[in-house]
Amino acid sequence: MTSAGVEAAVRTMVTTALRGDPVTHLQPVVRHSQAPKPPKQRRPRSRVLPGAGSQLSGGQRALAGVTGFFAWLTDPLHFLGELLLAPFRGLRWLCRGKEKRRRNKRFAGGWDSTAGGLGTAMYLQGTRVLALGQRQVSLLYVGEHEAEVAWSTPREEVTGVEFADWDPYNEQRATLRWHFRDGSWYDVTARGAGWQQLPDALPSPSR
Repeated sequence: MTSAGVEAAVRTMVTTALRGDPVTHLQPVVRHSQAPKPPKQRRPRSRVLPGAGSQLSGGQRALAGVTGFFAWLTDPLHFLGELLLAPFRGLRWLCRGKEKRRRNKRFAGGWDSTAGGLGTAMYLQGTRVLALGQRQVSLLYVGEHEAEVAWSTPREEVTGVEFADWDPYNEQRATLRWHFRDGSWYDVTARGAGWQQLPDALPSPSR
């Protein structure tokens, strides 16, 4: 199938999943490499992404058990190391300028915020697209035969999309900071030339 055919198939699956909210823009996205991971108890599952619900073999289960036991043994050491490093990281953070701190903060608002919901949904690996509809802004997981809504918020809750020009970018890739009415934000890496249309499609965020 050609790239145009794939794009058309994805749009059809997304439109079906959104159930009547016409899509005005569809943007493939990936999780920003510096974005924080959501807490384990919040991490999502998917019924459409490859491998998300697959059964592990006996060998894989054994390996997972050994890995989990090793992680349990080393968790206290990791916690102690993080505790010792925290004051130094805090001092380094304070020494940075206000604007640089804002730029480097990939997520603001806490996991219960609107941005936290987006960040949680972005955690899973696989094909993910942000759909800008007439009523909703949604993140969808795209499987082989169907798409699944992973996160959604009313369009009026999005106060703007900021082009993060302080990050490396080109025509096919850029960091977009999504700002929400509750004051939260989350950085997403957009892929494909269409990212340039998003900042113009929504209001400019007020800092």
